[in-house]
Amino acid sequence: MERAVFLFQDTILVGDRLHLHDVSATALPSEAILGLRVLQKSHKIFVFTDHPDGANEVAAAVETERLQGQLLNLLAQYGVYAQCLSRPSWFSKIAEEHRIDLPNSIVISSRLSDVERAAEAGVSGIYIAGEREPQPQPAQIPDYLIATDIWDAALSVIERNLSHYGKDILVDVERAAMILKSGGVVAFPTETVYGLGANAFDPIAAARIFEIKGRPRFDPLIVHIAALHQVQNLVTELPEPAQMLMRFFWPGPLTLVLSKSNRVPDIVTAGLPTVAIRMPDHPVALTLIRKLGMPIAAPSANRFGRVSPTTAEHVRQQLGGAVDLILNGGRCPIGVESTIVSVLSDTVTLLRPGGTPLEEIERVVGPIQRRTKASATPLSPGQLPHHYAPQTPLVLKGQDLSERMSRRGLLSFTVPASTEGFVAVEVLSKTGDLCEAAANLFAALHRLDTMHLDVIVAELVPEVGLGLAINDRLRRAARK
Repeated sequence: MERAVFLFQDTILVGDRLHLHDVSATALPSEAILGLRVLQKSHKIFVFTDHPDGANEVAAAVETERLQGQLLNLLAQYGVYAQCLSRPSWFSKIAEEHRIDLPNSIVISSRLSDVERAAEAGVSGIYIAGEREPQPQPAQIPDYLIATDIWDAALSVIERNLSHYGKDILVDVERAAMILKSGGVVAFPTETVYGLGANAFDPIAAARIFEIKGRPRFDPLIVHIAALHQVQNLVTELPEPAQMLMRFFWPGPLTLVLSKSNRVPDIVTAGLPTVAIRMPDHPVALTLIRKLGMPIAAPSANRFGRVSPTTAEHVRQQLGGAVDLILNGGRCPIGVESTIVSVLSDTVTLLRPGGTPLEEIERVVGPIQRRTKASATPLSPGQLPHHYAPQTPLVLKGQDLSERMSRRGLLSFTVPASTEGFVAVEVLSKTGDLCEAAANLFAALHRLDTMHLDVIVAELVPEVGLGLAINDRLRRAARK
């Protein structure tokens, strides 16, 4: 049995809200794309479509199939994969045919009648309340929620299912939000690494981040958001390429560097005229930002220049009691920091490779410039020459080693042909999977760093996909 989200075409699309005759003539809002992409990770997506008017039964069936195909193709362009159904006669039949767990499923609609009908079938509902739609009364619909759009609805579903991270996690998130509101600093999980966060509009709180990490003030922070409208307070312009990248890759491991507004404190941007922004793809992070009600400025939650943390325990080991609260959201699934690109006017430039592969970005906006070389005056986080390093010296495989380095550890991409000469070996991926290798990278370095080695020998990986980010981290860690 699977959980499902049931939606309606006129809730997803902007255009002819009564009868959809041509999907190409309608718009798919960014909030809908982001919301559906997040919801499909935990639910099957079903979209109910209208029956065309003024046609006989055979012609109507053909037209309905055509329109459903158009809609599914449009959604698939943005990585959303759904099934289309005609207007429901009863949910029980749908549940039986598709093996759906109705009590744990949800209906999202901009019509009260749809939400009421779902409630009668025992399905929870979220009502998308626009400016002209009536506000429901509590007695009308049991167990209903109200949202402003599909993304807001998705955040409500995420919060409802947050217990996956522990029975007390929502209480901890509420507490973390209160700490941030009062000027505190909180460590929290993202899909990349754990972040060390403060209210992005509080310069004094942001200063504490630099103090706790031992981070130089010339190294800017990334501002994390949980809603697209929050971008408007952070930037002075939003070029078309940036909007395209947001539609295709947010929430996710992609940071956009844009011209900043005066609202952003200079300490957050290290005095630069730009600000780095991203929307994390982690339920705990998104819920925390939503509860706070404003963006969070956050670098990785580690000592400056050291190995990034991918578990709450990594944060405790490096920062301990210096942090007001550490939210435990499990292991970070991607394991390397976000890709950073600047989008100034129509010029897109790669500043740091990361969790979103360069090849995928270029499929959306075409070939982009690269400015990833180490710099003493960085334009974004992660551009300093020496970074991501364990305390144990790290060298790349093939470099000369001192004979005095007898206790050697090996960080290998796949299973090595020989382990002779090494007292410890960490394999990033037995199958040569770069996604798995990226997820294991920092945790493996943490383990090797605790073994009292004289040196860690690291093997580079193929320079494609996430391999670009992995090799970037290893090369910076190996710099003196």
